Amino acid sequence: MRKLCGIVIIIFSLVLALGCALLFQEDIILSNIILWIISLPLFISGQIIRTSKSEFKYRGKRWVSIYIFFFFIFPLLIYLYGYYNDLKENTFVDEQFIIYQPTSGSLGDLSLVVFMILISLFAGRFLNPDLKRKGLLNVLIIVTIIFLIGFNYFMFSDYRGIHEEKGLVCSNWKGERHIISYEEIESVYVEPYVHYARLSSTSDETRFAWKMTFQTNNQKNEVVYHFPIMSVFGLEQTMDMEKVSMENDIPFIIGEMSQESLKWFDLDLELEGLDKERYYELFHVNN
Repeated sequence: MRKLCGIVIIIFSLVLALGCALLFQEDIILSNIILWIISLPLFISGQIIRTSKSEFKYRGKRWVSIYIFFFFIFPLLIYLYGYYNDLKENTFVDEQFIIYQPTSGSLGDLSLVVFMILISLFAGRFLNPDLKRKGLLNVLIIVTIIFLIGFNYFMFSDYRGIHEEKGLVCSNWKGERHIISYEEIESVYVEPYVHYARLSSTSDETRFAWKMTFQTNNQKNEVVYHFPIMSVFGLEQTMDMEKVSMENDIPFIIGEMSQESLKWFDLDLELEGLDKERYYELFHVNN
């Protein structure tokens, strides 16, 4: 009976902790109050009731470390990363942006890579509290945090997007903006294709995708935007771009869809529960 009571308390504390983790994005202060004042004490009490004080002294450090990682460290990192991106978007983007991307090139993607490394380091530290070389891991975590803060500070002005009135906007990490007006764009070409899952990645999957290429008048510059997954957001952005192209007398060319592409297009539309007729018209597919 004592063990069962402890398990019930632990389950309740974990449900409460999960709710706090999900609430992080909405109200970080309230979620932390509930997590530290209510959920964690209940979790510790439940573990003691389920086992004993002596066993908790021996194994409790690991249990609490795992709890803190999944319900505090991980949600906190996600919150901070999202807060940074939201701050960046709110600083540079107005409602007239059709498409916005937080990086102008591959260099900006390094932030996400380092962020994933940081999560892995924290996981190694908190999921293995009895690790012998904790000092080295702590140093790596601190160095990674300092690098990530410094890198994101310098890359804050790095972004690109499509503005409804200005055209193609690109800003580098120095804050130098380059704008290609609609008068400089010769055509827009949308190419549908199938992204095939990579055998080296278990999380990758075959899906319908498309890319939008802007060809300038001087034939030297090509600007490409990729839409790697089927989503209402991406489809509507493409339709908005078609509308803007028509308003500026820019040829908006849709590439012919192969039978394989059409098969995955139909499948992804069905999986997402989207309006086939609306998006058939976008990609010039005959019913």
